[in-house]
Amino acid sequence: MAAVAIVAVVATAAALIWWTSDARATISRPATGPAPSPRLAREVPASLKQLWTAPNAPTDQPVVVAGTVVTADGRAVHGRDPVTGQVRWSYSRSSDLCGVAGVYRFAVAVYRDDRGCGQVSTLEGPTGSRGPARSSYADQRITLSSDGTTVLSAGDTRLEMWRSDMVRMLSYGETDARVKPSSKGLHTGCRLTSAAASSSAVSVLEACGRQADLRLKLLRPGKEEDEPDQRDVPEPGINVDSGARVLTVAETRTAVYLPVPQPRVDVVDETGSTVASTLLPKPPAAASAITRPGNLITWWTGDTVMVFDATHLTYRYSITPAGSSVPVGPGTMMAGKLLVPVTDGIAVCDPQTGVGEGFLPVHRTPQSAAVIPVVAGSRVLEQRGDTLVALG
Repeated sequence: MAAVAIVAVVATAAALIWWTSDARATISRPATGPAPSPRLAREVPASLKQLWTAPNAPTDQPVVVAGTVVTADGRAVHGRDPVTGQVRWSYSRSSDLCGVAGVYRFAVAVYRDDRGCGQVSTLEGPTGSRGPARSSYADQRITLSSDGTTVLSAGDTRLEMWRSDMVRMLSYGETDARVKPSSKGLHTGCRLTSAAASSSAVSVLEACGRQADLRLKLLRPGKEEDEPDQRDVPEPGINVDSGARVLTVAETRTAVYLPVPQPRVDVVDETGSTVASTLLPKPPAAASAITRPGNLITWWTGDTVMVFDATHLTYRYSITPAGSSVPVGPGTMMAGKLLVPVTDGIAVCDPQTGVGEGFLPVHRTPQSAAVIPVVAGSRVLEQRGDTLVALG
């Protein structure tokens, strides 16, 4: 009788653990076989038509991993064929999806639990099979970004940078459980307003305590992930509501938008020195967006696309409104040409000079947010609000 009672207790405990576990709340449907590799476009097509659409939220940009288009819909992540939009694999959990990014051959899906947006699953792009996972404390809302080799998860009070195997390379900000008596990466009482990263550095604008001005914090991985090397760059006169933001990081250089005394983009090196500055004719739109196509950085400011070199962040040129043709988002590369979404179409430009070389008509309803393009093989994908649209 004692043995039976023990078995019953163990079975009941196991059933309860399984019932409340993430495994029971997870539905994974991998593909029956790997996705075929898409052929790279040898030239820009003469015309484009809409092929398919799919919901894509809460992510705000197209994600293409190993030739598979990855979309988010509610609590589910889908791997789609770029030509037909057909779902080849899917993954979902019983908690809210915070965002999706891509790194190497993995889609990175981040879910929310009672510790914030810190439940991370990776999915192989071609098949949807599960890869490395991680779990940690995070804010209830985060922004995900990737340079193709690492992923940055940034919230209002904490940020983390992960390798493709989901090992944490760097963390900074607040936490709910201090492991060490003191840590350089633990910084309480600050609000992180904007952040960006490369594989070797993270830059963040933060507002701390009663200080009226923001400061730029330059972070680099240290001996321990929670003890990054740090350098403070004061930003006098730049307050938390000014619209200042970190645009991008290339190696250890940072491009940051600063609104006063005149709107400009400053490039800051690892020592905190400003090595270049480009003036803007007016402040950018709140919904401005940035992409990294090839060896370029393109920043859509609301009606203009500013183009920078991706290695040193050197300003190269701007694509400005031309008559009724106004840029409505940043650019992408296809067959050696820079494609920029503009009013009623896509401008085909020389990536060296920005000079227009062609135009592809595309019908769109007016968008309040940026139209963000990416290329998958011979297809052009556009993120329009909460919808992904495939063109070909």
